[in-house]
Amino acid sequence: MGAVNWVAVAVAAIVAAAIVAAWHRLPGGPGAKGRENAGSAVRLGAAGPWTSFIVMAIAAAMLGHALARIGPAKLAVKPWLYWMQSGGLAGAFVIPAVWLTGMRGGVSHRAIARDALGWMVAYLAMGTVFRVLA
Repeated sequence: MGAVNWVAVAVAAIVAAAIVAAWHRLPGGPGAKGRENAGSAVRLGAAGPWTSFIVMAIAAAMLGHALARIGPAKLAVKPWLYWMQSGGLAGAFVIPAVWLTGMRGGVSHRAIARDALGWMVAYLAMGTVFRVLA
């Protein structure tokens, strides 16, 4: 096992939280001005920037640990593992949780899909940060 790249963890958390904040404010999104915000608490960025950063910091630390377990030698030969790991976390755990919670809260399928895409973009961006800072 290699060492966890803590610089990449911090940068990935900052980048992902920024994406969450920007995604939340896209036209038609729950944070857009002049729009009715009828959704649930799982809506991307609904909890505020510090909560989003803390959530992304935990996710980035987990991703950093997973990548350290794979090891720098294997990651150098198979760089796609950065995105496989980050996208896999989003696709296997985060997006299903967002989807199920949104369905339970009565959020539209379109709004849930939009949020799910935002989470995937944020997680893939974390994978990109780890790849760049490897």
